[in-house]
Amino acid sequence: MTKIDTIYHTKTGPVLSFEIYPPHPTRRRALYAALANLEPKKAGVDFISVTYGAGGQNNQLQTHNIAETIQNDWGIPVLHHLTGINQTPNRLQQLLEKISTTGIENILAVRGDVSDLSQGTHDFPFAKDLIQAISKTQQFCVGAAIYPEGHVDNPATGINIEGVKSKMHAGTKFLISQLFFDNQAFYRMQETLSSQRIHLPVSAGIAPIISPQHVEKLTYLTGSSLPAQLTKLIHKYQHDPAGFRQAGMTYALKQVYDLIDHGVDGIHIYAMNQQDVLTTMIPKINQYIQNKKTDGLSPKENKHA
Repeated sequence: MTKIDTIYHTKTGPVLSFEIYPPHPTRRRALYAALANLEPKKAGVDFISVTYGAGGQNNQLQTHNIAETIQNDWGIPVLHHLTGINQTPNRLQQLLEKISTTGIENILAVRGDVSDLSQGTHDFPFAKDLIQAISKTQQFCVGAAIYPEGHVDNPATGINIEGVKSKMHAGTKFLISQLFFDNQAFYRMQETLSSQRIHLPVSAGIAPIISPQHVEKLTYLTGSSLPAQLTKLIHKYQHDPAGFRQAGMTYALKQVYDLIDHGVDGIHIYAMNQQDVLTTMIPKINQYIQNKKTDGLSPKENKHA
């Protein structure tokens, strides 16, 4: 299987990926059915990210089983999440050995969400500590998160450049951004990274809003700002669930197309296990990428080569 940094360095267009989470066991068949319906390889997907549960333990086994199934059954690289919260060196070593034996070579290393279940150990208090430990094995391609508008737990706004540098020096090979609704936030982040001579590939994280409650949850969890255009859509369709869902996906697609036009390294869709998000948005994004290639407008020569 392919390491994800190799994909970024060799693909001539933006890397296309999406994220899913371990569903309730009764919903696992539905998730696999959605993936089968999508046919990720035919849809131009380069890798699929599988998240961990809060606290780093709840969905640990599910994450691994789903990641293994996806990589083996669909023949596509998987990005296996690992969290530092409540992790110990011995437990981490066991997890890495288990992941390696199934042929998975890519890990997204994050601190994880602090919860009542995550107060026991402090061996990896920050993402950089976990990244460094994983990178020392020299077996995995390690990715990390980046926050265009700043981390929700940090009162400062904007990108934490020192945090990014610490992740890079610890062994990070690529970055995936937190979701954002205003592309200008991402472009400002790109300018900052360039000015600091940080040239890691960065995928733009996009989450289509599917309900008013979903918007409220996302903004609470991530601190992402809502531009005026999106706020107007929320008010317009707040009593029309179907219209809201469609408008949310349309807004996200417009974000994606603009990002592709600006030569972004990758597009990462936070699909939230929603079948219509996968089967509607992913093929449209891939088609847009292919059309740009046909027109000779994009992509430009890979800047990470």
